[in-house]
Amino acid sequence: MRLAYANARFRPDAHDGANAHVRQFVQNTVALGHEVWMWPAACHPQATPLAAGRMGRTLKLREMDLVYVRVEHDLPNPCTWTLGPTRKLLGNPMMVWEFNTVPEYGEYRKLSPAQIQKNIDGFRHFGKGCDLAVCVSAHLADYVQKNLGIKRTVVVPNGSDPDLYTPDAPVVPRLKDVGDEIFNVLWIGSAYVAWHNFKLLADAARIIWNRGNRQNVVFHLIGQGMNQMRDMPANVHYYGVEDYEKLPQWMSAMDVGLCLYRPGPADYSSPLKVFDYMCSGLAVIATDQPQTRELLTELGCPDLLMSPDAAEKLADALEALAANRDRVKELSRRSRELSIKKYTWRRAVTDTFAEIEKIAAERHRPAIKAAL
Repeated sequence: MRLAYANARFRPDAHDGANAHVRQFVQNTVALGHEVWMWPAACHPQATPLAAGRMGRTLKLREMDLVYVRVEHDLPNPCTWTLGPTRKLLGNPMMVWEFNTVPEYGEYRKLSPAQIQKNIDGFRHFGKGCDLAVCVSAHLADYVQKNLGIKRTVVVPNGSDPDLYTPDAPVVPRLKDVGDEIFNVLWIGSAYVAWHNFKLLADAARIIWNRGNRQNVVFHLIGQGMNQMRDMPANVHYYGVEDYEKLPQWMSAMDVGLCLYRPGPADYSSPLKVFDYMCSGLAVIATDQPQTRELLTELGCPDLLMSPDAAEKLADALEALAANRDRVKELSRRSRELSIKKYTWRRAVTDTFAEIEKIAAERHRPAIKAAL
């Protein structure tokens, strides 16, 4: 298939989850034998750039089998191509939207309720011409069907890359000689996204510190926008941003990965960090939301699901794991095995195109019947 990745932007120097998702989607789509075309200003090296001029770009878009739109909280312009003259001008390609969150996430981007409602109304209107909504969680698919009126959805959770994220990655020099007596706890992500629950992390770290930190629990934070470090106790360390390809070297030094959210729009997400933690062989502790609940239940450790205000329970769970390294090793083994079996990027892209190819076959049946 020839696919126009209509609004995706790939930035080699970016460190956020969206860029990681775009990277893996392109790499795995091309590996499956499909062609990916992107805007020339932000094109992945394995994709082909579309023409810069509007006329040349439109002519090339007419050659596409599929327009694939990455959707976050707002209505990107390519979503408006689903109806009327624009769709006819483009040759009536298949229109697929990939939902990664809900419009209400806009509150974290300082959108007003009126602006959020305008996006919802836009999704409802142009969604009439959307052939498929790819949703990163079942909870999100349910929202898209009920609130946006898009009936055909497929649930495709995010994943990881087991060849890159592996427990055997060489440990980053900064932590190479830390010693087995330290119990290393990792949080990784973009701190500027307001759904992260740093109060829960800071409170748990402070509780452990005030107890005397008998188990030598040390927190390691990697990401951007970390202006809240002044509120953290002394057992929390921050290292700034790191290249995507180097993150496994940090994870291979860790024992536990944290995924801590505030209730709200994050309930619909598919947290990338959890899959990378699992693929790297880390035990996972997470706040309770639909997908983390499913994952930790599959791993047999629902006791490691936390309420968003349960700092003492989080501190207790970390100290208990630090005192029971055998359980940590068993959770590490299960995490890696489940990740490889079920939650890889290759699986995610394969599942996506399996549904797309079903729709393509359905679209061709009327033409074949008419010809006969």
